[in-house]
Amino acid sequence: MSDPFSLLVARMREAPAKRVMERLVVLGARLVARCDDEYPLGLLDLSDPPSLLFMIGRAPAAGGTAIVGTRMPSEAGLRMAENLARRAPAPIVSGLARGIDAAAHRGALAAGVPTIAYIGTGLGLTYPPEHRTLQRSIVEAGGTVISERLPDEPVTQWALVRRDRLQAAHADRTVLIETETTGGAMHTLRFAAQLNRARYALEPRTDDSRTQGNSTAIARGALSLPWDAEEALRRLTIG
Repeated sequence: MSDPFSLLVARMREAPAKRVMERLVVLGARLVARCDDEYPLGLLDLSDPPSLLFMIGRAPAAGGTAIVGTRMPSEAGLRMAENLARRAPAPIVSGLARGIDAAAHRGALAAGVPTIAYIGTGLGLTYPPEHRTLQRSIVEAGGTVISERLPDEPVTQWALVRRDRLQAAHADRTVLIETETTGGAMHTLRFAAQLNRARYALEPRTDDSRTQGNSTAIARGALSLPWDAEEALRRLTIG
């Protein structure tokens, strides 16, 4: 298989560079190369850091906390994601998906905490579509939306997994709120482990399949966090 940069170059040939740059202007976005000052430093730890990124918003702050989880969370999971996002080490990094991702972004926005969304589409699209307002709010609040996809490339499962590695690489720590064993958040935990980043998972609930992935993550080395937000935050900040 061709390397990611070669794939991007091939896609740029299919969509001429001039047209891409014109589209970025319309979107209020910009192209950031790996050698640029605002390129996220954590991504350089990847074995395949993107040569080019597309961004809307401010230059992204380094480090922070990635908060991830299922698209079908419990009410307790939503509350915990929002609570942690308000006070966990910033910026708050997530993927704009339904459920835990959206709760993390909204918690950060409510507290005035910088938040960064890595997305699996081009910047000209929003996935899921109902999060257009959320995506706009992130930028308006001084956050950043980042993609390695061309401006109007649609979502694919492959692109979402690629997005997961960027979240894990950007943040100093990844926190799993709740997920099934087959949930996409497990990819983020896997990439965080490969990068030797700190990993945390909320204690699994034996009666809820939405935390079976938490059990797996803890068995694979993630540190267990209690569902008490104050204690969880204490462990995150001293860890």
